[in-house]
Amino acid sequence: MDRNELMLAIAGALFGALLLGWILHWMFARINRAEGPRSFRRAADMASRLHAAEIARGRAETRLAEVEGDLRQRLADTERELETALRSLDRERTRAEEIRAAYRAASGDEPPAA
Repeated sequence: MDRNELMLAIAGALFGALLLGWILHWMFARINRAEGPRSFRRAADMASRLHAAEIARGRAETRLAEVEGDLRQRLADTERELETALRSLDRERTRAEEIRAAYRAASGDEPPAA
């Protein structure tokens, strides 16, 4: 092998390596959808949308906590009102029973309770 054949073999090997590198780069870009500046814009857009979504999530959690607190307060108020109403109902039932007993005793149906 003389000098010219060696240079052609080295040039062929370098060209083959360059071609193989270009094909592998093309395949990698195709798989990962790296499209240059557009992919950076998409990434920036996605980051800004993610940031906006996190802010909206924070607001929603705050609103949820407010609504939940309000509903807990309303539930506690309603339970207190119910308890008061039940006590009043028991008191009125007892009073009505006393009035019935007094009426029966006054009308002579049964002897008065001692």
